[in-house]
Amino acid sequence: MPLSKDSITKALSDVRSKTPKRKFTQAIELSVKLREIDLKKPEGRINENLELPTAADKDSKVAVIAGGDLAVRAKNAGADIVIGREDLDKLGREKKQARKIAQSYDFFRCRGPTDAPGRKDPWTDSRT
Repeated sequence: MPLSKDSITKALSDVRSKTPKRKFTQAIELSVKLREIDLKKPEGRINENLELPTAADKDSKVAVIAGGDLAVRAKNAGADIVIGREDLDKLGREKKQARKIAQSYDFFRCRGPTDAPGRKDPWTDSRT
């Protein structure tokens, strides 16, 4: 039975009207059961992007540990900081500075064993 947007909106408004008013922002979870869909077949796979109604509270800060061409690509893609080999060695000796950087950035990205050179780099696609 396909659901329409109106029926989901009506159900959510009914839930909100039946609950008492809270002094904090409430969250509502929605669970969906998919029936008669074989996710192993290509035509049954779901590939959808969900756009949230509000943006995140703060901008995420991204640090990239790289050198050479990857460092240039990361900076062009919008990384907040690029840490090279020399900087990484220096941070290994200065624990306070390393802790400060670890606490001030939300995400760290570096080329590791899972990022083989032949594979597509997701970093270049994540920011335009």
